Amino acid sequence: MLSTILSFDRNSLAPLEVQRSHRFAFLWCFLYALAWSLVTYHLDPTVPYDAVEALNWASNGEWGSPKNPWFVGFFSKILLFSNTTEFASAFWYVGHFSVIAIGMLGCYHLAYKLTESPVFAWIGLLTLNFSGVINFEALPYNDNYLLFGSWPWILFFFVKAVYDDSKWWVPFGVVAGCSAMSKYTTFAPVAMVFILSLAVPSVRRFWKEPYFYAGIAAFLLLVTPNFAWMFANNFSSVKWVSGQVSAQLSPGSWLAVLSVFYPLILLAALLGNKSFKLTKHVPEKVWLTTFVLFAPLIPIMAWFTFHKGDRLVEWLHPFFLPASVVLVGFLSKEIIGQLSKTLKVLSIMALVIIVGYSSVLFFNVKNAGQNLSGVIKLADQAEEFWYQHQEQPLELVGGSDYSEWLTFYIAPHPKVTKKWSSETLPNVYNRNITSDAIAEHGVLLLGQLGKGCESGTFSRFTEEWPQFYPNYTKEIGFRKSPQDDELPVCLGVVSPQ
Repeated sequence: MLSTILSFDRNSLAPLEVQRSHRFAFLWCFLYALAWSLVTYHLDPTVPYDAVEALNWASNGEWGSPKNPWFVGFFSKILLFSNTTEFASAFWYVGHFSVIAIGMLGCYHLAYKLTESPVFAWIGLLTLNFSGVINFEALPYNDNYLLFGSWPWILFFFVKAVYDDSKWWVPFGVVAGCSAMSKYTTFAPVAMVFILSLAVPSVRRFWKEPYFYAGIAAFLLLVTPNFAWMFANNFSSVKWVSGQVSAQLSPGSWLAVLSVFYPLILLAALLGNKSFKLTKHVPEKVWLTTFVLFAPLIPIMAWFTFHKGDRLVEWLHPFFLPASVVLVGFLSKEIIGQLSKTLKVLSIMALVIIVGYSSVLFFNVKNAGQNLSGVIKLADQAEEFWYQHQEQPLELVGGSDYSEWLTFYIAPHPKVTKKWSSETLPNVYNRNITSDAIAEHGVLLLGQLGKGCESGTFSRFTEEWPQFYPNYTKEIGFRKSPQDDELPVCLGVVSPQ
């Protein structure tokens, strides 16, 4: 496959060879998704906590959530179709990497659209291999991976709409709307497109085109329900974001930019003198796409110079994915035919990253391969205890924070007993829980770690539902991972009435 990629490093390619490049780009992204899905499914000890949150938001099925808009929960509804935890785990990994692979393919097509050069498109795509953003760093964030899959296509549809056919404003509006409802960060590039529609003649002309208004309508149709939900729920997601930021002089925030965009520096070093062969004489579409992607970083970083936010790196991740794609548009075509070494190194890095990650998990470096693996065994013990005392299906779980993991690792996904509160804004909750539901279905309780079956171990449940108390209890040992100390924890069953 590498030899095929190297064959595209020529100035002139026949149309059939260009189509061959497109097919190989699809194959590359497919193999990426397949490899990373298999590695993570078989070697990751547990899904991240964000999977528990996503499942909970899917269960509630609302137009918003305490941290994100509604699309994260909507996409995660597939988890509710599973009757086994194996399916749920597989979907988490396969779903992540399939969506990211779609975004990678969008990077390739965007780069080709901007440069009309297959080799530059491959440089933009393969530069992603320098970063962990598209693989192991994407797993813990159940919103960013949806942005990784959508942002390259948002930019691609924008270019297609402006320079090919106005009908592309419709898919732009749809994808931008779904992306904005995955994470509010998407409003940054969308706002830049709006500014261009007012300031740049080639974009402003579309205010006279019906497809432009159709795209706006599609976008508003997707985002408006979330604003109504936020208004009715104390603007919980806004409060969560503001809670992650504190006002203080923070010049160190600029290190976050370096930690996200360092692959571009590595690419420049790899290109050597060729990286300085840039040209400002590029098509307008390159300049406009650059503005849409990078202009938001100016006010964002100006803000974070005077505010500290521990999640800044995470929030900058989506800007990285199309960055190399956009910047290759400024490379001079004089260097085409001299890129074989660059292509080789970038391709090999894909193998280095996945082998390195697999090795860390397989050899359990710093407990990476067994971290929180104990929750799966805990879920099995809890489920067994329930069916020792009850015949009807397990519908509800409650108690300590760790009870939330049971919703994922016990099939078919019981719900929590924690009520929604507009004051405390819990991340995981049950909008429809009632005392009648608890009386009808009963509850499997998990006590506080380390307290065993001492008095008050179920306080998180009993303070909220004082009319219910467990009919059966059992103390078991729990280890977060095999090398951790064993902690006593109490299981309890509130029998159906």
